[in-house]
Amino acid sequence: MKDRHHPADACEHRTAEVKQDARADRRAATIESTLVLATAFLFLSGLASQLLFGNVTALISNFFEDRPTLELLTTRPTVGPFSHIVLERGEIESSSNVEVRCEVSSRGSSGTNILQIVPEGTWVDEGDFLVRLDDAALQTQLIQQQIVCSNSQSAVIEAKANYDSAKLALDEYDKGTFKEQLEKQQSDVFVARENMRRAEEYLVYSKRLASRGYVPEAQLEADAFAVEKARKELKVAETKLEVMQTYTRQKMLTQLNADIETAKARLQSKEKTWELDKIQLRQIEDQIAKCTITAPCSGQVVYQNKQSRSSSTVLIEEGLPVRERQVIINLPDPTKMRVIAKVHESRIGHVRPGLPAKLLLDAMPETELSGHVTQVSEYPLPAVSAYMDHVKEYEVAIEIDSPPKGLRPGMTAEVRVLVDEIDRALQLPIEAVTEDEGRFFCGIPTADGGLSALEIQVGQANETAVIVKEGLREGAPVVLNVTDPDVAEELSAAIANL
Repeated sequence: MKDRHHPADACEHRTAEVKQDARADRRAATIESTLVLATAFLFLSGLASQLLFGNVTALISNFFEDRPTLELLTTRPTVGPFSHIVLERGEIESSSNVEVRCEVSSRGSSGTNILQIVPEGTWVDEGDFLVRLDDAALQTQLIQQQIVCSNSQSAVIEAKANYDSAKLALDEYDKGTFKEQLEKQQSDVFVARENMRRAEEYLVYSKRLASRGYVPEAQLEADAFAVEKARKELKVAETKLEVMQTYTRQKMLTQLNADIETAKARLQSKEKTWELDKIQLRQIEDQIAKCTITAPCSGQVVYQNKQSRSSSTVLIEEGLPVRERQVIINLPDPTKMRVIAKVHESRIGHVRPGLPAKLLLDAMPETELSGHVTQVSEYPLPAVSAYMDHVKEYEVAIEIDSPPKGLRPGMTAEVRVLVDEIDRALQLPIEAVTEDEGRFFCGIPTADGGLSALEIQVGQANETAVIVKEGLREGAPVVLNVTDPDVAEELSAAIANL
């Protein structure tokens, strides 16, 4: 007989299964929650670790995956002859350049107008006509000054006549008038003495008669008075004679000599005034003569037309004024030509007088000329603008040996000044060398496609190559394109790691 479960037992068994399933579900939920929390914890821990410390593996993987491939151009240092050359550009001018200037004084005006001028480029010989300036105002001044000179001359003639008259007056008095007055006074003294003698004799005679009673007393007193009067008249005459000889003559001679000196001083003053007037007259005549300018030597006429950067005004032209000492025309000697070059301050220390040079003219590219440095400026040229004030350039003059025909001032040329020549030197293209804080480096390609930095010691350099003194051997591969941005960045990093 089959076992039959009691319903109560079945219910109890079912209840037990339900409880067991519930406990299993709870355990499963607990395990699942634990796994979820563990997974979240690991995720958050990994994220924090990656944020705080960085996922090195991922960064390295990304670096190698995103790193661009460097395109390296290489070259090799070579041993051979080296020429240290300073390469610049310059302008041709004549080294024997005669400047024709305006020598007419402006006299307070803005200048003197040009009435006529020979065309630019004309070949002239010594003495040929060049420029005629306006002399109308000078001609008026000439007439006025001639009148002034005539008046001055008249004043001189009058002053000279006064001077001669003063000298004649002195001779007249000393040799004529004084002698006449002297003799007259001496005659007066002689007459007075004679009158006194006669009066005295008559008084003696009157006294004899009075003693005999023939002459009254009054007559005797009158005769005595006559003697006294004659004596006083003689004394006065002698005094006048003494005064004339001692004082009057000296006084008149002093006055007449003073008149002579005064007349002489006035004459000298008038003569100097006349001389100054004549000098001014000659100056005006000279100024008029300088209004016509002729060639001092043979040459080609070149106008001195230096225009301002802010204006295109022509300075030399018929009708325009020129000031005193302004250069109007240049007469360059075509047999003596030179090039004026501007050399940067970084290279001027290598240039000195006597160095040979090669020149290539833009107008004659097929002809190479030779020359030599004749002059190196001691001071930098003025800056052409405020923006270029930091650029310092020095003027260098290169004399051209045997200038060819057709060479004209103003032409431009490329100048190569040979500073030094070395028969054998290890050299590298200048593009393969970089400078960092006074040290020089070059890039060496590595096996993995990168590059490493190598410090070298350099010597002289020209426009294309630089001498390597130490740090590199002949034939070693060197990166050429170190100026490429990516290569330059890589080389900078390699230099920083040295």
